[in-house]
Amino acid sequence: MMKKILMLLVVATVTVTSMAQDKMQGRSGQSFDMSNFNGVIIGKVIDSLDRAGVEFANIVLYRQKDSSLVTGTLTDASGSFIMEKLMPGRYYIDVKFIGYQSRRWSGIVLSPRSPKVDLGTFSILAASENIDAVVVTGEKKMLLHNLDKKVFNVDKDIAVEGGSGADVLQNIPSVEVDIDGNVSLRGSSNVNILIDGRPSMLNSMEELPAQMIDRVEVITNPSAKYDPDGITGIINIVLKKRKEPGYNGMVSLNAGTGNKYNASVNLNWRQDKVNVFASYNLRRGQMNRFSIGDRVTLFNSGADSSFLFQNSEGQSNMFFHNIRGGADYFIDSKTTLSVTGNLNFRTFDMDNNVFSNSYSNFNINTLQNTRISLNSNDVIGHEYSLNFKRTYDIPGKEWTTDAFFSRNTIDNLNDINQQEVFNDEPSDARERAKTDGSMNTFTFQTDYVTPFGNGGRIESGIKALIRRSDADYAYTISNSSTGTWDFDANRSNHFVYSEEIYSAYGIYSNTFASGKFSYQLGLRIENQHAKSDQRTTNQVADVNRLNLFPSAHVRWEPNPINSLQLSYSRRVNRPNVRVLNPFLNTSDKFNWFQGNPYLEPEFTSSIDLSHNLSFPRTKITTSVYYRDTRNGFSRKMTVIDTVASQPTLTTFINLSHYENIGAEAVVTQNIAKWWRLNASYSYYYSKLFGDVVSGANEGRSWNAKLASFFTIGNNVDIQLTGNYRAPSITVGGSGRGFYMAGGAQGKTKEMYWVDLGARISVLDKKGTITVRVSDIFKTQKMRYSSWDTNFYSYNESWRNSRVVFVGFSYRINNYRGRPEKRVDSDDSFDMIE
Repeated sequence: MMKKILMLLVVATVTVTSMAQDKMQGRSGQSFDMSNFNGVIIGKVIDSLDRAGVEFANIVLYRQKDSSLVTGTLTDASGSFIMEKLMPGRYYIDVKFIGYQSRRWSGIVLSPRSPKVDLGTFSILAASENIDAVVVTGEKKMLLHNLDKKVFNVDKDIAVEGGSGADVLQNIPSVEVDIDGNVSLRGSSNVNILIDGRPSMLNSMEELPAQMIDRVEVITNPSAKYDPDGITGIINIVLKKRKEPGYNGMVSLNAGTGNKYNASVNLNWRQDKVNVFASYNLRRGQMNRFSIGDRVTLFNSGADSSFLFQNSEGQSNMFFHNIRGGADYFIDSKTTLSVTGNLNFRTFDMDNNVFSNSYSNFNINTLQNTRISLNSNDVIGHEYSLNFKRTYDIPGKEWTTDAFFSRNTIDNLNDINQQEVFNDEPSDARERAKTDGSMNTFTFQTDYVTPFGNGGRIESGIKALIRRSDADYAYTISNSSTGTWDFDANRSNHFVYSEEIYSAYGIYSNTFASGKFSYQLGLRIENQHAKSDQRTTNQVADVNRLNLFPSAHVRWEPNPINSLQLSYSRRVNRPNVRVLNPFLNTSDKFNWFQGNPYLEPEFTSSIDLSHNLSFPRTKITTSVYYRDTRNGFSRKMTVIDTVASQPTLTTFINLSHYENIGAEAVVTQNIAKWWRLNASYSYYYSKLFGDVVSGANEGRSWNAKLASFFTIGNNVDIQLTGNYRAPSITVGGSGRGFYMAGGAQGKTKEMYWVDLGARISVLDKKGTITVRVSDIFKTQKMRYSSWDTNFYSYNESWRNSRVVFVGFSYRINNYRGRPEKRVDSDDSFDMIE
């Protein structure tokens, strides 16, 4: 009996063991070791509207049987994610990201026969707004937050219809644009502006048609992946591009009062492995400009004084033609080769009349001068890029290589006629200033991204940047007796600037606490060799610099409603070509200019803390930041009282340092199903140390923007936008505009304006009619003052800013202009002017 029982136990044991082994064996029949099991789950998260990958979305894994938390990770830049080292079992995944609806993926099973599960691509919707029992969906989110940048989708902004890139930027929170198209971020013009991640060939954002722009990326604390140029960060303007199958396109026409016209054609065709795109944009604009100014200069300890009064009026005419095209070849599902070309022709003509009257209270000398100038500026720019991208089976792993070349040539002729009366003695002079210039830029870079674990990632890359600028400035004077033009060697010069920058970077990022905490640490090393050569006066400055630029980002997202982010970066602002040229330019007898070839770059350490709060009806983003800038440079003005015209000499100096402290808030509020508000407020405090005049060394300022959106029925949208900028001190800059207007010697006055626009959908929503009025109350005027120990000046400038635009666009095959992601880069180099 005992033998039978023992035999039954042996048989049962063998049977159970055999069954267990059968379950743990693969198809090869080999036994499976549980300790070696490595379960993997991969997938990709995309936006339901534009089909672009959603970066930094939270992916949280739970066990099916008890909903216990297993692990978590974040999506990468393409929206892909991977989870590794998982045990066999049944799971489900929750996908969460601020501003989007959460999504759950159930029924995930890992087993020895299926250790890897590919969830494929799944989309998430922008958070629905349940207002008055009506669900508002279907529009691309206007503001998205990533770990190191804010993304503003502007392709549906009514307030910029028929306008320019400057109109787009001035509606972005924390961004300001003056009446000459010069851009500032967080109160400073030390910002690097890119187009599709590359240096802009444009002299002003006024030249870029608004209909070419899809989105604007604002990066206030860029990671080590980006070039370090730009004290306040980077503004990257992403142009429209589409990769959808088949043929699609869009045609747009716009016209504005005062001879302003825009036209564009965007076409795209994709079939199998080839995607081809092309576009043409035309922008013609006429603008009338006016300015008035006065200056008081003191002598003999203030006992005597002289006075200068100036007013000017002018008209500018701009023609902009841009032809853009390229192709993508999809070698296989993981490898893409792209080529892009861009050609533009720009003509900018400006007639300007300046009337000057100078006299003093201590002698009888008076000077009256009328300067009439016709400035003709022709620029031809072309650029070419070759891009290679390779992805791998592991989501997020990729290798990219890019080569880029651009060349601009400029032909500038300024015809000047001066009529002067000095002590009742009249005289006339006709002069010409001609500039032949060119600028070449070449970049090569390669980047590699390797993910590891659950949310970890290592990024690395190298880059070479080579650029050269050449400007030959020839001044001639009309000789009435011979009828010839005589060369003026004292006012002519030839300046050449070249620069080579070689850099490498590495970034380590990871997550923990199931993806609720994420962090990123980076370091960029850069070697710069720059040479400025003033060939007329044989002044050469040669510099070599080696610098380190660290960055750090930390993000905490305890739930889908809240997220907190802390970031740090070290940045640099290098003086541009114009402010390095040491030649003394005296062509304008009242305003002299001289660059400083020994001007040092300024370096900034920046800390930024931001918080995002997202409710169904309300989105709130708040930020506080601190910047400490060492070796900051600024404009320096001095009155030369040894010359009869007593000109103001403008040059540039390095300050000891300056500090900026600021706070920002951006609020989106859905009030009703037909009414939505976007509001932003920025406050900043600046303090300067060094050679700064009294009263201009510190100050507080703020600006506010409010946009109100109204929806009438299914086909009509109205947008009302208001802007206000408070007075502020001026500091730093890159030499744009008024040569850093005010510098460390002045203040700007307040400025405000209101825009109104409407959009009507027609032809079954394939067509759109737009009407827009800019600066309704005609209040957009720039006013600023400057002073030193012996002078005070005040200036006002304005233009015919109230313009009515009417436009029509037609979409072919539902064209939406989805942009292609581009490799982030920063190759800003100022154009010769």
